Amino acid sequence: MKCPTETLPMLRCNQILDAAEQLIETQGIVSFRFSQLAKEVGCSTGTLYKFFERKEDVLVCLFLRSATSNHLQIFINKHPDLTAQEKVLLPILFTFETIKRSKSFFTLRSVSVNTMVWQLASDEKVDRFKKRINAFWKWFTDSLYEAIERGELEATPLQVMELVQGITFYLTGSLTQFESQLVDVKYLSHRRETCYRHLAKLMGQYKWRKPLTHDLFDSLESRSSAFFDKHYRDHMSCAACRAISSAPTEAETSCSGLQATG
Repeated sequence: MKCPTETLPMLRCNQILDAAEQLIETQGIVSFRFSQLAKEVGCSTGTLYKFFERKEDVLVCLFLRSATSNHLQIFINKHPDLTAQEKVLLPILFTFETIKRSKSFFTLRSVSVNTMVWQLASDEKVDRFKKRINAFWKWFTDSLYEAIERGELEATPLQVMELVQGITFYLTGSLTQFESQLVDVKYLSHRRETCYRHLAKLMGQYKWRKPLTHDLFDSLESRSSAFFDKHYRDHMSCAACRAISSAPTEAETSCSGLQATG
């Protein structure tokens, strides 16, 4: 099932996804049904099938529409003075900012990456989803190689890979434990301080010219929050998803040569 490319079909697709997001936020993913979605949109189920083959297509698209990668290059264009280290931190802070503003994002993020969900989506959605997930990992990788090129970091290719894995595992684990709301508070201290402390320890295992400090973290978090306050929903659309899927990032352009030789 191919994503729409013309304006009117994309607007209709966005309306459907808006309604699906609202249903999930009010009733949860388990209760989400195509028939109910059609009723909310005011169309037939046949119309839904013109855009989505099955429920899993909708879930994957909702995640892609809300993904933090939709905002990364736009933020960098607005802040060209960012260091490579700050670019490494951006997806982490953007994920936290997205979860603050979306009741459904954590659920969509957790459910979509489950093989029992994404493998049931149509081929085009699966392909788009895989590319976006791997682009998230590539962002960290390319930003770290950029840090090496700029003299901000000393690291071998193996250390780069390990740090990317460590950051991604850190992010997944912290989100899961805090968002589940199952863990007793005696096991978790204040969320923001806990996340900063563990991230700083993770980053501190490597040879950065300047270590991650509270001031650096606070400054980038403040700018990220201000950006999301103004632009959070600006890029949550089929058009934005399509654009980000086809356009190379700054990190891809600037670091591809270094990574090929590293």
